[in-house]
Amino acid sequence: MRLIAHLSDLHFGRTDAAVVAALRHDLEQHRPDLVIVSGDLTQRARSAQFAQARAFLESLPAPSLVVPGNHDLAPLYRPLARLFAPRAKFARFLPDHDESPVWTDERLVVVGLDSTRHLRWKSGKLRDHHLDHVDQVLAETPANHCRIAFLHHPPSTAKAGHPFASLAERGIDLVLAGHVHHAHVELIHAGHHQSCVLVQASTACSTRLREDANGYALIRVGMPAVTVEVRGWNGKEFHTVHRHGFHKVSGLWHHD
Repeated sequence: MRLIAHLSDLHFGRTDAAVVAALRHDLEQHRPDLVIVSGDLTQRARSAQFAQARAFLESLPAPSLVVPGNHDLAPLYRPLARLFAPRAKFARFLPDHDESPVWTDERLVVVGLDSTRHLRWKSGKLRDHHLDHVDQVLAETPANHCRIAFLHHPPSTAKAGHPFASLAERGIDLVLAGHVHHAHVELIHAGHHQSCVLVQASTACSTRLREDANGYALIRVGMPAVTVEVRGWNGKEFHTVHRHGFHKVSGLWHHD
């Protein structure tokens, strides 16, 4: 069994200190094996905001993997940086975090995909080189491993590029995303009797709320079964909002 915490859209620079403290406490109580952050660690990619994000990651009770979100690129009001070095601060302040991270152990393989586009403000997409990277990582992955891909943009906001079913076709079991500050869990079906589970997280600790309260997901992986627990902020603490169960039969994921 593996326990994964999926966070997204931290937006340091626009955070609620009480929520940040409660989030850290909740993670310490659950002791995940891995924390995955699917982008937007900062509000405006400023140095102080990246420093806050780094301090938060360093305080977590587990290793972390991150990818950039659109807010983590040099802002549009700095056009030269946006054009020539859009991810420079991400690399400088998070030197231990590759933009396309890979994690493997005895039960998991996790690959991060940078879906941001420096010539666009919000939109992102799944591109050819992402799928090539997934193919390369999965080429030597044992069949009994849970295969996870994470990126910032969910299917509903991806402009052009490949559909997310392309990840299921390559054997990905879980796709983790964020961006829209809305918690959502669903099955994505592909051809040839293949599917994967999409887990979309709300904003973990930002004051930039939309449909949902602050929240994140706890994912329990014990192949061929996965449980997704959506955790939400109630003003005092994080608690269970929804729980979704899935199991895999002959390469196809099903709701319990």
